[in-house]
Amino acid sequence: MCMPAKPLIQITRLCKSYREQNRQQEIFHDLNLTVQRGEFVVLLGRSGSGKSTLLNLLSAIDRPDSGVIDIAGLDLANLPEQQSTLFRRRHIGFIFQAYNLIPTLTVAENLLLPLELIHAIRPEEHEKVRSILELLGLADRYDSYPERLSGGEQQRIAIARALIHEPDIVLA
Repeated sequence: MCMPAKPLIQITRLCKSYREQNRQQEIFHDLNLTVQRGEFVVLLGRSGSGKSTLLNLLSAIDRPDSGVIDIAGLDLANLPEQQSTLFRRRHIGFIFQAYNLIPTLTVAENLLLPLELIHAIRPEEHEKVRSILELLGLADRYDSYPERLSGGEQQRIAIARALIHEPDIVLA
């Protein structure tokens, strides 16, 4: 008999609220969610319904009031801040709505940044950046700064930056 694969993400009885003026605003109450490795999940909801809050909780940027956020066997809810930061660097890729490219870094430097935060850059990683830019049709933009790129080019670079370190989870 084959055992089912352990979920990549297992959220159990998650509760999160924020203090808003004189009242407590409950965002999640006993939320349960299971995501298998390789699964693609879309969060839909009106503005203010908790989509960004859930992404912040999944990336250990924010902490739940209670509950368990287990990612690959690691309980994010109880990680110390430094370990949360290291977890994000190694396991999470972010694709931001506003791109968040660093304007003082070239395209190549923006792409190398996630790798540099994990370890010293190796020579083959420069070649990896060149290959990715070639795939994106942006090989000639290696030394360009974000302000010189169109919105679509910036978006492609932001997506490449989120994927370059081959994260376990991509949050967009």
